[in-house]
Amino acid sequence: MFTGNIFNVNIFIDNSDNGSDSVKKDVVEYLGFDDDTEKKKVGRPRLASKETKKKSLIIAGLSFFGVTLLLVFGYGSLFGFKSLNLQGLVNGTSQTSNENVLITDLNPIIKDITIKEGTARKVYLTVTPADASNKKIRYKSSDEEVATVDENGKVTGVSVGNAVITATAVDGSLKSTDFNITVIKDASGKCVFSSLDKTSSGVNYQISCDNAKVKEIQYKVGKEDYEKLSTKKLNDSIKFSKEQLLEKITLKVVYYPNNSKISKYSTKTINPTTTKKQVNGNCSLTIKEVNSNSAKYDITCDNATVNKIAYKIGNGSYVGIDASSLADTVLFEESDVTRVIYFNVEYTIDGSDTIKTITKSSIIQKKN
Repeated sequence: MFTGNIFNVNIFIDNSDNGSDSVKKDVVEYLGFDDDTEKKKVGRPRLASKETKKKSLIIAGLSFFGVTLLLVFGYGSLFGFKSLNLQGLVNGTSQTSNENVLITDLNPIIKDITIKEGTARKVYLTVTPADASNKKIRYKSSDEEVATVDENGKVTGVSVGNAVITATAVDGSLKSTDFNITVIKDASGKCVFSSLDKTSSGVNYQISCDNAKVKEIQYKVGKEDYEKLSTKKLNDSIKFSKEQLLEKITLKVVYYPNNSKISKYSTKTINPTTTKKQVNGNCSLTIKEVNSNSAKYDITCDNATVNKIAYKIGNGSYVGIDASSLADTVLFEESDVTRVIYFNVEYTIDGSDTIKTITKSSIIQKKN
């Protein structure tokens, strides 16, 4: 019986039969063993010894481990790993960075804010540094009877007056900043001429007011200047001469909306009676007193009625204004950059279906 061990696999050759000698010889030669009886070298190379295999496996294992460490610590980003702490790994502990970055400064984007009573808007600020760990801000009003503020910085005007909104960081840095809030009266009321009729001796008018108070009533004949009436009645008659009645007569009512101290006005024109319909008319628009957060407009119409008034800042959307308010001041947010305000007026020529549009713009001076 002959036994050979290759990778722990035993080969058994039964040599009890003399006819098996040739088989034994072939196997021995193929596997590279020395036969004790013949001591003859075979042509095939010998297999590696167990000691050589063991060394090869150790070298291969160390190489694989070294390449793995190189990939993890040198090229970990290729596999989505974050940077690892080698010292912690060597010490057998996992260490991560828990550094708390505190806020160093808070700056309002717009510090002085004016809002109307009953309206709301959000305040905005910048946080330094940008990678602060906790950017949560707490807001507080100095006078909640004037203005209130919620946890998100939304300020609501309660009544006319001034208040200070304080924004404080809650990360322990104790950094804070203030917003100066001015609440003004909501001037949403108006007065308009609901009727205007010419008689043989003059003109009868009727004024309708909604949440507004008449300041004065004026009139003009043709292209003359406006003259003030002695009456403030909502319904009355004005006497004119026959010559004046042949001219175009315009009435103007000046009023205080919602008890505001800022006056507005609206006009209405009655044309002379003619057999031919008058189709000529126009409106003019003037933009004046443009400041960093407000602008005043003034519209004058001749034989025309204003249908729409709107304005916009820069590339923003148009904001509609009461079409009966031919003179008013619009308020908007201040900015540190130069912007442009646009006004758009649409009007109809009296006695026709002709609609015309006026668009004008003015530069808003940036805040110094």
